[in-house]
Amino acid sequence: MRALGFITYVTIATLLPVLVVVWNMGATAPFWFLAGDAYLYLGIGEASSGWSMSYDGLRATNGFHPLWQVWVRLVTNIADGPLQVMTLVAYSAIALTWAGVLLLGAAIRRLTGSWLLAMLVVPGVYYLVIGQALRNLPIWGFYDGMEAGLAFFIAGLLAWLIARLDHTDRSRRLWQIIGLTLAALVLTRLDEVFLILALTAAVTFWPGRAFVRRITDAAWIACPSALAVAGFIGWSYATTGLLSPVSGAAKGEGAFLANSWVTLATFFAPLIDVREALTSYEAGRQTLLGGAFRVVELVIPALFALGFGTLTLRRHRENPWAPALVGFCGGVILKALYHLTAVNYWHQASWYFAVAMMVMTLGTAILLAPAARRLSRAGAGAAALALGSVTMLHASLWSASLMTNTVRLEQRDFWQTRAATQSALYARDPDIRVMEFGDGLLNFTFDFPVRHGFVFAGDGQSLTALRESRLLRDGYDDGFTVLSSFEYLAVPEGAETWTSDQIRAFLQNSFLDGRIKAELPDFDFEMLYIHRPTNVPFIRLIPRA
Repeated sequence: MRALGFITYVTIATLLPVLVVVWNMGATAPFWFLAGDAYLYLGIGEASSGWSMSYDGLRATNGFHPLWQVWVRLVTNIADGPLQVMTLVAYSAIALTWAGVLLLGAAIRRLTGSWLLAMLVVPGVYYLVIGQALRNLPIWGFYDGMEAGLAFFIAGLLAWLIARLDHTDRSRRLWQIIGLTLAALVLTRLDEVFLILALTAAVTFWPGRAFVRRITDAAWIACPSALAVAGFIGWSYATTGLLSPVSGAAKGEGAFLANSWVTLATFFAPLIDVREALTSYEAGRQTLLGGAFRVVELVIPALFALGFGTLTLRRHRENPWAPALVGFCGGVILKALYHLTAVNYWHQASWYFAVAMMVMTLGTAILLAPAARRLSRAGAGAAALALGSVTMLHASLWSASLMTNTVRLEQRDFWQTRAATQSALYARDPDIRVMEFGDGLLNFTFDFPVRHGFVFAGDGQSLTALRESRLLRDGYDDGFTVLSSFEYLAVPEGAETWTSDQIRAFLQNSFLDGRIKAELPDFDFEMLYIHRPTNVPFIRLIPRA
């Protein structure tokens, strides 16, 4: 296989699901690509003005990863209407993913000498090994309008730069470029700061290189990212009064014990029966199964990074790329430990792990390189045919999963009927403001102010109110007298006639945070409106005397 053949192959394999969806869905195709949380970015893009960012148009927020949010806001400013914004955001994520595939493939070819191993980039080693069982983390998943497409592109660019490192003075310039590129990666996903720490340490303490050279290279790795983070912190404090993102503060309130149990139960199911037998614990097996992908996408790449990093230290120490890849492995491990200890699994998602996926694919290609070099021409051809066939199968199956996703259909239909829904809500409450306990679709859909009840895209005042179990009261005092959710509060037929006590009981048994449930006795409730057939309720809050 030559370069042109590889480019042709990965372009077809990467874009096949896109072509299928666009052919069938036309202008509304972005609904089938965008993840639910992408509407958080889109809503902030619509509601923001000036130097600050805002979810509800009233209070400033920093609950996002900055580089992608800046891009979404720029797109919002130049696009002609919300559908075009969705289209540009989705297709830019697709284009960035495709470019990242090409860059990572080129890096693998340079490091291993094999275009066959470069084919592993689509759909990625993680998906080929385990992700297909859980339907998560192929490269097609980075089309979701989140920051993952950009992160994967930058990760592929870094792999390509690292593959060009050698023992000559030219590498000094490459380390400078790597440092600047890493700063862009950190601004794309702020939790990649752990990569900077690990990579700086690896380069600083790597044996066999001159001390001055190590310190200089390490400074180029650390300083651009430090300046970028400092700039973001300064902007954040000036606009919101917060030093760290409100999303991280709302999610990262400690989850080690809960995450540890879920991890153990996922990898060794009999522990569930043991705990049930010895305690009053009742397992939500369906919930555990539904969240298994979150456990696996965190743990498996970290374990691979541990093994590959150790092997690189032992067998590839003299290679010029070894310090960088060991640093990347360390970054994957540190980030996994952070999320295991600080962020509940249910807040984690596949777009967190673009860099980890890249490391797993690149590392596997390097490990397989000796075997690939021993293949005859006929053997390599047979292997390429087998791998290509499996990849096209997965691409087709992923296309089918997109086409049959009923949630995306409901999102499109809900958005397309927004004018009628908004008119009905205005007729019932001309001054309506909604507190949304969802992924952002309501905020992006409607013109009236919508505040984020999860506070991931919220503000410092809302975060304090959540922690003190007065978020509903804080929102009510600011005019947000209706609560709703597209994704998580679907009501059954007949809910239109529910009494206040029935609505309270429904909310008490819902997914709502316990600190919010603690406020429910302070309010009466009225079913203001229900959108059918999506079963989305709009519930009016009425403070009790």
